[in-house]
Amino acid sequence: MKSVFFGSIGAVAETSEFQRQAYNQALNEAGLDWHWNAETYRQLLNYVGGKERLRLLANATGVDLDDDAINKIHARKTELACAAIVAADAPLRPGVSELAQQVRSAGGKVGFVTTTYKPNIDAIFDLRHAGFTRATVDLIIGRADVQHGKPAPDAYEAALSKAALNPSDVIAIEDTVSSAKSAKRAGLNVILTPGAFATATEEADVDLTIPALANRQGELNRQVLDMIGPD
Repeated sequence: MKSVFFGSIGAVAETSEFQRQAYNQALNEAGLDWHWNAETYRQLLNYVGGKERLRLLANATGVDLDDDAINKIHARKTELACAAIVAADAPLRPGVSELAQQVRSAGGKVGFVTTTYKPNIDAIFDLRHAGFTRATVDLIIGRADVQHGKPAPDAYEAALSKAALNPSDVIAIEDTVSSAKSAKRAGLNVILTPGAFATATEEADVDLTIPALANRQGELNRQVLDMIGPD
């Protein structure tokens, strides 16, 4: 059976609304007259990385935000979002627990391969769900482990090296088109499970696009099972 790398916090749990609200509060606290509604945030998610989004908007609007200001806003956003995610005990997306357990029980490896920052990773593992914990994954890659964030392939290449696996041995699970590009550039097959704020997924260069890995009863999608099963 193939191994599986979950490629972002959004592929594991639906967190975008928590992030959006945290951005708005952090921007307000910083005295910026920016308010990101759902559609604005949906478009911003086409650009990977919160600091990059802040820098992009600063340049587009002529607002003078230096790196120190961006770092402070982003740190405050992360603090707020992580606290909200943990307080709400955000549920895992359908099939995450079931897929991770099935892969490990068959001898495959499960990875969490993201280029988000450590507090966001910690928040996911602070959720009270036994199906996806530090004990149920074999490796974790975060922003501190790579030179370039997604959509560069660095994170997946680092994960493959750490796990001693070939690209053909692994299926990546991603929730956005931009992050899926990272896995594809590293040579992996990709299952896209678009999050609530995903855009233009019909144009994605992926191997399978489905709403979720499993149905409400926890039964894994047959196409997913076919992809992870033995050749």
